[in-house]
Formats: sequence, structure tokens, C-alpha cells
Amino acid sequence: MKVKGSISSFPKMKALSWDRFLLILLIVGQQLCDSGSSADGCLELHPPRVVVRHGDPVSVNCTVSRDHRGMGWAASVDDVPITPGVQFLTWRVESLTIWDLGPLCYANRPGKSQCKERLSVTVYKPPDSVSVSSVNSTDPMVEGSQYQLKCEIQNIAPVQNLTVKWYKGHTLVHEDRDCVIEDGNIDKEKAPVSVSSTLLITPSRADDGAEYSCWAELDLGPEGPQPPLAMKSTPLNITVHYPPKIKVGQDNVTVSQGGTVSLSCSAEGKPPPQVQWSYRDAGNVRVTSSGGNSTAVITEASSANEGFYNCTATNRLGSDTATVFVTVTRTSTSPPPDTTTVFVTVTSTNPLPDTTTAFVTVTRTSPLPDTTGPQILTKIPGKLYIASNI
Repeated sequence: MKVKGSISSFPKMKALSWDRFLLILLIVGQQLCDSGSSADGCLELHPPRVVVRHGDPVSVNCTVSRDHRGMGWAASVDDVPITPGVQFLTWRVESLTIWDLGPLCYANRPGKSQCKERLSVTVYKPPDSVSVSSVNSTDPMVEGSQYQLKCEIQNIAPVQNLTVKWYKGHTLVHEDRDCVIEDGNIDKEKAPVSVSSTLLITPSRADDGAEYSCWAELDLGPEGPQPPLAMKSTPLNITVHYPPKIKVGQDNVTVSQGGTVSLSCSAEGKPPPQVQWSYRDAGNVRVTSSGGNSTAVITEASSANEGFYNCTATNRLGSDTATVFVTVTRTSTSPPPDTTTVFVTVTSTNPLPDTTTAFVTVTRTSPLPDTTGPQILTKIPGKLYIASNI
């Protein structure tokens, strides 16, 4: 703000004399006394502050410690007229239904200023109801998206003493002391109002089935109810949908030729996903599925079954794929070790090489079955050949 003129144009301040200072101090003290509180403490209230539930009775004693010509209570309900010759006076209301009042106890003293003491009164009312809901959404929530929960509190007073506490299960996640007054009565600091509080959440799949609730808590100080008055909403159970996720299993599987092997695939998702296998069809693979589980069974495995087997899980929110590589091992064609060796005599019109292959029948005297089939004959001195199974 701009001020016209220069500093030198203002009159010079004179130093205050002691008498003038005392006069000013006396005037200030008189104003304090007249404002509703005694400067010299001539009145005392018992109790000095009351917290009353709307409609309940209340009574407060006012005691005077100085000579007086009469004392009384000035109040908007059940005031007490000036009464002489008493040292205390009681203000009593059988059913307090006024929200904003400040009863004043006073005493008239001879030749002195009036004693005054104002009583602090807080009238409270628990809410009619407390409820929680999801704003603008009745469908299941989707993982990773943001949603707004709303706590509505109907007809509570006084709103300036209200704290809204949000819980997820039994865990406190947020406190709100700045609620929105829903009915537009922003000037009603003491009368009942309806208010709301909001909570933003971004659910994950771990939150599916979680319960959110809100508490309306009135903390009215040590004179109020202990513990502080609180009302809880009915919990809101949330449903969260999320895309499939395949549980990681084996990346590589080995099976012997002619053997059997099972490939398992398990996926979680909501809604429940469909699970399918894709592979090179060899005619000997059987697939069974149930819920989010699927099994592919290979019987009498052959080289045609070797390769990649892809498992894919799909729902309306997405898909996931896992791959297994199947290796089929071949059986050996080399002669088994420690084969039985027998001696046979070979009659031939043609000279035989030192080693030849022929079909012979070998009869053993040991308790072994007879063996018929291709044999390797190895020539030894005396025109004898050693025969062994191929």
C-alpha cells in the first residue's frame, strides 16, 4: 500500500509517562474483563468445559470468590436470573438441543466491574450412517488401473472434530481430516452435516478379495467420550481381474525313444484363462485340460516328437506363453557287452574270410534260451569260428 507524503510530515511521537502507561494498562484490563472472562479470576466454573451429546442433560456450577450484589447465568436456553446472597449458582439443562451456545456466568460487584466467565460447550452427535462404495464403477477392477473409493458420513457434528480413517483389512492406509461437506452447509461448524472422504487405489492381483472400510472418528478431547467415538462402515470387498501368468516349470525335457513323458502347464489369471498347447503333431500326444492347468502326454516317443512345445494361457486381458523343448534319445545298436561266446564249425565249399556274417543256430547247454539270428563269425586256428550276437 502506498502512503502519500514523507516520513518527516508525521508528528513526532512523545515518550509515554509512567502515569499514562498505567492508565492504558487499566483500560486494557477493563476491556478484557468485559469481553467474557474475569481479569482477576473472581469466578470459577466446574467443569470449565463440557462435551454433551445432543439431547443429553448438562449442569455446570459457577462459584464466586469475591463479594457481590448478585450472580446469574445468561444463556440462550434455561438462563438463571441474577441471584443475591449465594456463593455458587448452577446452570442446568435437562435436554440440550441447541448446537451453538455460550452460557455466561456473571457477578455484580459493588464499585467494581462485573465479573464474567463464559462456559465452553461442545454439542456432538454420532453419524446416522457410514458407508463406503466404489465411485462410478460396479464392474470388477482391473489390475494396474486407478479407482476412487468414497466414504459417506451422514449427519455428524461437530465436523471440525471429525477424522476419517481408511483401512485395508486391519491395516490403516489413510487418514483424512479435510472432508467434503456434501449438503453445502459450509457455514455450519457445529450443527450436523453430511460429509464424504475419498481414497485413490491402484489394485494389483494380490488385492483380489481385499476389504476396504472407513471409520468416522470424533475426537472431542479429554472431556469427550474415551476412547474417541467411532463408527465403522460395512467393508467393501473388491474383485480384481488380471491377465494370465504361467508358472515357470522345466524348459527342457528328455525322454528315451519308445518312452512316455508328461508336460505340465499351469497358469493363474482372472477371469480363469484358457490353456492350450501347440506342437508338431506326431499322432501320439494326448492333451487334457482343467481350469488353468493342462497336461500333454507323449507315449511311445520317437524322433517325430522332438522339438518345441508351446503352452499359451489367454483371457480377455491378455496372454502368456511358455516353451518346453523335448529331446528324444535313441537306443544303441552296438553289441551289448559280455555277450555269450560259443564255438561252431562252419562247412563251406568256398573259402571264408577271417570274419563273416551268417545265420546260424546256436544251441547252448546252459539254461539260456536258444538264439537264432545274425551272428559274427571270427576264424580261429583249427577251422573254428567264434559266434557273437550282432
